[in-house]
This record gives sequence, C-alpha cells and structure tokens, in this order.
Amino acid sequence: MKLSDMDHALYVVQTPPEDNDDGPLNPEYTYKLSEAELVKFVRLRAANDVLFTGKRNTSVIAWRAILKEMGIQRKMSTSQARKKWENLKKKYKEMKNPPPGVTVNPTNWQWFSLMDDAMEGRLNDSEAIVSTSSLGDDHEYRPDKPRKRGRDSYRSEIDFLIEGDESRLSGDTSRGRGDMGSDGDEMEQERALLDSDRAALESERMVLEREKMVLDRERAGLERELAALDRDRASLEREKAAVERDRAAVEHARAQLEKERAEMDKERAKLERNRGALERQRGGDLYDSLGESEKSAEAEMEVASIERRQKFLDLFEKLIETF
Repeated sequence: MKLSDMDHALYVVQTPPEDNDDGPLNPEYTYKLSEAELVKFVRLRAANDVLFTGKRNTSVIAWRAILKEMGIQRKMSTSQARKKWENLKKKYKEMKNPPPGVTVNPTNWQWFSLMDDAMEGRLNDSEAIVSTSSLGDDHEYRPDKPRKRGRDSYRSEIDFLIEGDESRLSGDTSRGRGDMGSDGDEMEQERALLDSDRAALESERMVLEREKMVLDRERAGLERELAALDRDRASLEREKAAVERDRAAVEHARAQLEKERAEMDKERAKLERNRGALERQRGGDLYDSLGESEKSAEAEMEVASIERRQKFLDLFEKLIETF
C-alpha cells in the first residue's frame, strides 16, 4: 500500500459517517425545544432552584442534571440551556412590567402563565429534585462536538497502517491537542460568564458602597443636629434654673413685705391708740397746753412716717407683681 493509500484509509477509518446520529453538529446550531419539552424544562428549573446557589460551577452541574433528566444532554449544551432560561425570564419581565407608556397584554404570550407560576414559586414542588451525583464524563455534554466513538475499535487497524510511521504519531498528538483545545474553549466560555457575573457583582458592590457613604453622611448630619438639640436643651435647663431662683427670691421678698406690712399695721394701730389718748387728754382741765402741743407734733410726725412707709411698701409690692 502506498503512503497516499494509507492516508486515505486512515481518513476513512477516523471520519464518522455523515448520517450517524453521533456526528458533529454545527456550532451555531441551537436545539429547538418542543412545547412539551419546554414545559418540562421550566418546571424542572423551578423545582431545582436550590441547586443554583451561585457558587463556582454549580449552575453548570445543575443544568447538566436537568438536561440529563430530560434526555437532551447531547442536543443542548449547558450554556444554551442557561441562555434559554434567561431569555424566558427576560420576556416574562417585559410582559409583567412593561416600560411606562407601553401597554401589553401578557396573555398574548403563550408561556406567560407558565413563567408566572415558575417565578412566583408555584412550581417549586412540581418536579422531583434531580440528582447531580452521577452525571458522567464531560464529553457526554458537548452537542456541538462529535463523540469520541469507535477509537478503540479502530485502534488495531490504525496501528497497522501507521506502524513505524512516526509522522502518524504526531498526527494523533495533534488530534489530542484539538480535543484539549475544544475543552479549553468551553472552559473559556464558562470563565467569560463567570467574569461577567463577577463584574455585575462588583458594580452592585460599588453601588452599595456609594449608598453606604450617603447614609453615613446623613447619619453624621443627624448626629450634629442631635448634638445641637442637646446644647439647646441644656441652655433651656439653665434658664429654667435661673427663673426658679428669681421666683424664689421674689417669694422671699414678698414674705418680707408681708412681714413689714404686718409690723406697720401694728404701729398704725398703736398710733391710733395714742391719738385717741391725746384727744381725751385735750379735753381735760389739767392738760398742759405746751406739753399737749409737743405731743401732738410728735404724733403727727409718727403718722407722716407711717404713711411714707406705707407708700414705699405699696411701690415695692407693685414691683414684685411685675415678676
């Protein structure tokens, strides 16, 4: 066999037939779910929401379990399933809460009722929790890549054709690298999704930090206002204490006034008694006219003094009443 014939035989052995179900799919191909499959897809996603914890690779594992439960793990990838779910949620939100000024009828969308039940938690118990313990190898979940089928069955013929040909060994190495490259592409896609999620979380964290700064400023302003209120309260307490002291002083002065007024009343009564005695003595025969005039002048002076004290006490009492 010539070398060209060996190359042709190797190509025929390693290339799967075009009508084989396990052949490669177009990378742009997206599996279209039937109506029954879409209903089961939504119900399984809602019932297994606990598997999507947000931790690293948990969504990939959960989607693999759901796709395997539906039996379409070779038809739809985890990234396509995730995108399908996100599109359904986006459409549901647009129908549920349209933009201001836009009127929509949610019933016009066939899957609105199903998605409303899913988003509101009414489908949480509609399906069983799928198992993530026995998901198999990674190559079972690559709908856009051919299965590595028939490699062992063709190995003896390949080894015979390329026996002693080191160039064919390098070809096997290149094919292994191609498989590794496909794995790397899928990992890069997953990494890109994780990076986008991380960027979204970082933006949310920055928004929360800004809101925290605003709240801190408002709290500082409230604390300053509270301190000002405390100072005003302390000032009012001091003024109240001063007013109480002034009131006590006024009460003391009023008591003194009452005491002096009582003493003045006593002196006035005494003066009246003296005046009556003088009047009686003025009518007597033995009353000395000179002595009488002196006593009368003294009595008049006492009366004038008492009247002056009375006026002073009246003025002082009016002054106290003004407080």
